[in-house]
Amino acid sequence: MSAFEPLTGGDAAAFPEHEHDVLIVAGSRPEVARLAPVAAAVAAADRIRGITVATGPDPMAVHEAFEALGVPADITVLLPGGVGPGMADVVAALLTRLDRLMVDQDPSAVLVHGGGTAAAVAASVAFWRRIPIVHMQAGMATDDLLCPFPQEAHRRVIGQLASLFLTTSGAALGSPLGPNVLTIGDTINSLPGPSDPVCAEVLQRVHAERRRLVLVDLERPSSWPVLDGIADLLERYPRVEFVVTGPLVAGEPARSPARHPRVAVVPELSLPDELAVLAAATVLVSDDHELVADAPGLGTLAVRVDGPNIPQPGDSIRSIAAQDAATAVAQVMDCDHGRRPPPSDGVEAARAEQAMAWMFGLCSSPQLPDDRAGGCTSDSSDEEESSEA
Repeated sequence: MSAFEPLTGGDAAAFPEHEHDVLIVAGSRPEVARLAPVAAAVAAADRIRGITVATGPDPMAVHEAFEALGVPADITVLLPGGVGPGMADVVAALLTRLDRLMVDQDPSAVLVHGGGTAAAVAASVAFWRRIPIVHMQAGMATDDLLCPFPQEAHRRVIGQLASLFLTTSGAALGSPLGPNVLTIGDTINSLPGPSDPVCAEVLQRVHAERRRLVLVDLERPSSWPVLDGIADLLERYPRVEFVVTGPLVAGEPARSPARHPRVAVVPELSLPDELAVLAAATVLVSDDHELVADAPGLGTLAVRVDGPNIPQPGDSIRSIAAQDAATAVAQVMDCDHGRRPPPSDGVEAARAEQAMAWMFGLCSSPQLPDDRAGGCTSDSSDEEESSEA
């Protein structure tokens, strides 16, 4: 299998001519959820050539996520055969292949998000090649070096190498970034709304009424005890919504949770809808290892049901027995003091494109005209919910 899947159509002429180009590098599905809208905004503005790169420990999953979000990957960097599962093995393979990619493409800049393994490697290689790094930061971004692990540590390393910082709501925690910090909001909000009408209605309530959300995604029959605890959680937290989904629910609809106005049962979620709901959730409860691994990158704590008891530094993922899941969710809720994402105006990705165009000297201001006129809402904050009344 080749190291690269080249451009769609197999011809470099598929890219229009531009003075500046940016490699938009994603190494996980949460990164795709935030970088795909930026790639779409770059294509729409047509001032910069954006080249989407799918890579990471599971590059085909990233490739498929780009496809599902309507922004096909231009280049897919595959790992060589025989690479071991260890982090060091993956990093060693990515180092050589991303270095070759940057030599071949010679981009004007590299855009990465968060602190995933691929983001850290891409930023390091770009720095060695003296290619400017644009770092988008969202998700957990905590003061705890070990939470989420190892993303938070990687994020801080990238913060020492980057030239331009695009943040969700001001300077990122735990990292003095210097003057080139622009607040753009969370670009996941620039994705189209959920296609499933039930999910769309739930997310509208969550955002409009500042409610909290629990996503329950189950695959195995042994996980049924999780659903038994939902009734108690509904009574204890009257401002919490639930979305229940997964193969287990789809396979046995008669055993799905009882009808309740704050419980939405959706047998199957498309990948874009799943990522949108997961990003909006306060906590995920699931026996799907891949989904649990995605949660910290989207700023969501995860309770892994009946998974291997692997210690998770920073406690961003908890492994617990199915019958104890409700207790774990309650612990998360009781420690969450009303933190909510800021409201969105849907143009966060356009702000990212504007900032990069400004960096290249293609426009006079790093801000959109509406933001300069005082119309920016991405950095506003509402009163935090004071109680669960």
